[in-house]
Amino acid sequence: MSLEIKKGDEVKFLNEVGGGIVIAVFSNGTASVEGEDGFDKAYDLKELMLVENRDKENEAYNNKLPDLASILAQDVDEHRQKEIQNEFDVKYANARATNMQRRDEHMIIDLHIHELVDDMSGLRDRTKLDIQLNHFERMMRIAGEQRIRRVIFIHGIGQGVLRHQIHSRLEMYYPDCTVRQANPRDYGSGATEVLLGQSSF
Repeated sequence: MSLEIKKGDEVKFLNEVGGGIVIAVFSNGTASVEGEDGFDKAYDLKELMLVENRDKENEAYNNKLPDLASILAQDVDEHRQKEIQNEFDVKYANARATNMQRRDEHMIIDLHIHELVDDMSGLRDRTKLDIQLNHFERMMRIAGEQRIRRVIFIHGIGQGVLRHQIHSRLEMYYPDCTVRQANPRDYGSGATEVLLGQSSF
């Protein structure tokens, strides 16, 4: 981490509260940092943690989103990968696909794994979760592209892992979206409603 720190970077202090901006980096492994109080102080580079730029973080997240083939490669051979990929492509070839209903200005997306993949043999739980999260991301992008304001993801109850992952991603990468439990009279307690913010469009 210390090699990445350079003049102008924002850093946090590992051994004390707060952070600041790096004024200079020296060859002896130290840096001068202007703290939040406006004073400069010398720190060992090991005592500093680089603060990532939120835009760069989001861009990196979008760039690293794996495709379905990469996810499947974890568990199944190439022939089976192609079968599942083809099946998936046929099902979700367009944005009005079978497990996604569009009503007025909202979409309902069923993320249950049996809705996404017909034959789950050979797929580990982690891979199934990755497929579900990949589809969640795909549909969030489609909602943004089509300017659909409200999206309901049906994830079921289970052990709550998928729900937790969805909520974590929404909080981290879609901070201006409003997230709440979908109407339990319509969906039970296993669905999340997302109201997309302006930055999604």
